[in-house]
Amino acid sequence: MRNGTRRPRLRLSRFDSLLLGYDAYHLVDQLMTQPLQVILAGRIGNTGSYESGMRLWKLAPTPVDLMVIDGAGHYEMYDEPEYLDAAVDRLVDFYLNNL
Repeated sequence: MRNGTRRPRLRLSRFDSLLLGYDAYHLVDQLMTQPLQVILAGRIGNTGSYESGMRLWKLAPTPVDLMVIDGAGHYEMYDEPEYLDAAVDRLVDFYLNNL
């Protein structure tokens, strides 16, 4: 604040192209060299997590196991015992076989 007036923060336009062209997956094939386990909630919501998980699975060079938990929503995967237990059981098997 200068002289009691508020100025809006200005975004530098030279970074716009970086923001608009950002792709979180462009290095997946180079960086994800270890076995990959993906566990997704089967009920597609508005978080984009199902789509992101499937995209990661399709791009990964070493996918090992994909689990889609039918009926679960993204946030329910954190605290609903039915869904959480299924995911943990699958992860235990994955870790035992791939670490």
